Amino acid sequence: MPKKKGSAKGKKGKGKKKSLKSGEVPEIWVKNLMKTYERNCKNVNTERNCKNVNTIMVPNLRKLMKDCIENNQMLVKIIVEPVPMVTKDDPQVQVEPLISAIRQERYTYLKDLHVWDMPLTHENMAAIALLLEKGFYPIRLLELMDCLIEPYSLDRLAKSFGFCSTLTTIVLDYNEFGDEGCKCLCQGLLNNETILSVSMCYCCLEESSGKMLGNVVANSTVRELYLDGNDLLCEGAMELIKLCVNKAETEEYERAEAKRQKEELEAEAALKEKEGRFGTAMSAGSGDEKPTSAGSKPGSAKGKKKKKGKKKKKKEPPAPPAVGPWIHKLHLADNGIDCYGKGGQFAPLVCMRLFKSLITHSDCLKELDLEDNHIGDLGGKLILDALTERKEAGLPGMKLKTTTRMNADTFSAIVKLATGLKKKKKKGKGKKKKKK
Repeated sequence: MPKKKGSAKGKKGKGKKKSLKSGEVPEIWVKNLMKTYERNCKNVNTERNCKNVNTIMVPNLRKLMKDCIENNQMLVKIIVEPVPMVTKDDPQVQVEPLISAIRQERYTYLKDLHVWDMPLTHENMAAIALLLEKGFYPIRLLELMDCLIEPYSLDRLAKSFGFCSTLTTIVLDYNEFGDEGCKCLCQGLLNNETILSVSMCYCCLEESSGKMLGNVVANSTVRELYLDGNDLLCEGAMELIKLCVNKAETEEYERAEAKRQKEELEAEAALKEKEGRFGTAMSAGSGDEKPTSAGSKPGSAKGKKKKKGKKKKKKEPPAPPAVGPWIHKLHLADNGIDCYGKGGQFAPLVCMRLFKSLITHSDCLKELDLEDNHIGDLGGKLILDALTERKEAGLPGMKLKTTTRMNADTFSAIVKLATGLKKKKKKGKGKKKKKK
């Protein structure tokens, strides 16, 4: 019998699901994670005997999981944020059911974990720390923003940094844990060899945190610090960059010395070459030409080696980040770097001299943000001189942002020499905390 025309129509759209190189099917992994997460949310009340708490899945995360299942894609980024509540009986979002689901399903494809505007208890922080301590979850970015984190809870999280070899970025903005919390965090950062970027904006840090963070930059892989909206003052800022300035000045001396030695060697080589040419010109007429042998005719193929095909070099894994006092990006906007602190009127001037040395000599510095700090006209002049000397020395360009409260000509010249920084808006963050 002849086949029906529409018989193959339905089969055309059906095909094998795309899998990863390892043979894993993304749809199955995400579906299992979603089922386990939903089941954990239902079991929270019965496990804790909390009848007043109604836990639900994160609505946006649930939608994202469904999209990943439909498109057969892995879920690599998770954002946990609360749902608006009108009464106490309204359903709430909790972190622990999600963390438990990730561990139960051994979901090892998560790379970015964001938690926004949710109070995190010590139990929640311990659950996140246990996730990092396992070592086989390749989390690169951990963002806990405006979560009312206490210093002792941060201490528990920081202890897990030494076990996570993939973590590179930590964001803890809008958590007012102060210097005590900063101390706990710094102890964890010193035990890690992969973290490159740390953000603690509006965390009530004071000048004593500057010395602790300076020690972290000098003895760890951290090279980017975002510390806007704190109270480091001139003293804290100087303690933060002091070791970096010393290293930058040493490297500048080494570069100048290497350049001088290179110029001397080139001059000697040019002199020898000139003397050699003069000697060969004098002996060219007296020398007899040697007869060439019959077997060694010019252009003969005898003695030539066959070229072997070039073997493809295997890609080597990237080298681990260097440990040392190098700072690439430093954001210190609104940190009280002015004449109203303990140092008095001369404090900003002394502080800006250190920054001048850092800008002039550091070839790795890419960004510096000093906005909303009243550094004055003299401070602005020092910054301008530093940018000018940096350009003359041939160092790479950098982005710099400073206050407009200075001489208009000085500010215009600074803008010409250094491009401005663009403030990145945090997703889902519509409010800005007032600094105490």
